[in-house]
Amino acid sequence: MNRYELGVVVRADLEEEVYRAEMERVKGFIDRFGGTIEKIDDWGRRKLAYPITKLTEGMYTFITYSSEGGTPKEVEARLRLQENVLRFITIRKDETEALAKAEPSKPAEAEKEPVAAEEPAVDSEA
Repeated sequence: MNRYELGVVVRADLEEEVYRAEMERVKGFIDRFGGTIEKIDDWGRRKLAYPITKLTEGMYTFITYSSEGGTPKEVEARLRLQENVLRFITIRKDETEALAKAEPSKPAEAEKEPVAAEEPAVDSEA
């Protein structure tokens, strides 16, 4: 089983009941395709980085879940059809956690260029 984090941005102009129904639908997609929800992090209303369909705010929710490899693809296919979902992204947590725990590599020492010796002055009196 792999761990994933699903980030979903839903329209901010929805009523609370409609928003909760959308989130239940997203959780249902994860459950239907064999995922087990571990954590739900609701960030609430945030300003978007750029307007999406003339909207400047969205409701952000992050869901951490465990599932087999095909589940994220199925969940994303269903999210594409949801009118109230503005954006979504799925990240595999195993890879991101491994990168965060890895020791930072030591910077390579800059190769020192050999300093050219100054040529002695040639006396041209001869």
